[in-house]
Amino acid sequence: MRAHRRAARDRDHPSPDLGYPRDRMPDPLNGPAKRVVIGEDDEPIAVLLRDAINDQPGYQAVVVADGRKALDGARDGHPDLLILDIMMPGLSGFEVYDRIRADAATATLPVLFISAAVDHFAEDFLRRGITDVIAKPFELNDVLDRVRAICPPAA
Repeated sequence: MRAHRRAARDRDHPSPDLGYPRDRMPDPLNGPAKRVVIGEDDEPIAVLLRDAINDQPGYQAVVVADGRKALDGARDGHPDLLILDIMMPGLSGFEVYDRIRADAATATLPVLFISAAVDHFAEDFLRRGITDVIAKPFELNDVLDRVRAICPPAA
C-alpha cells in the first residue's frame, strides 16, 4: 500500500529534483506551460519568485538553491527560462551562465539575472553581453513583466 501511495504522489506532485510534475499535462486552452528554473539561495526571495511566476497563466517555475543544481536544471529540465542570482553556493551565477553558453544544447537558453550585486559586477555583465538583469531589491511586477517579455506564454 505504501508503494502505491508513493507512486500516486510522485505522479501528481513535483519531483524532488526540479519540482516538475512527472507527467506534465498541457493546458487545454494555452498548451504546455513555460518552464522556469530559478537559481536562488535566499529562500524568501526564491519562494516569492516561484509563487508569483506560478500564479501567472502559462508558467511553471521551480527553485534550486545552488549553482550546480541550476546547471543541472538547465541541462536536464529543458526550461524555457533560467533565472539566476550571482552569489550562490556550488557555482556562481556567472559560472552557470558560462557553462550554459558553452554547451550547444543550452547555448540559446534565455537567462535573467536578479542580484543585489548588479553594480559591483557591471563589467562582468558587459563582458559577457548579458543585458537581462534586475537589481535587488526589485519590484515583483517588473520581474513578471521581464519574464513575460523574455519568455511569452503560449497563446
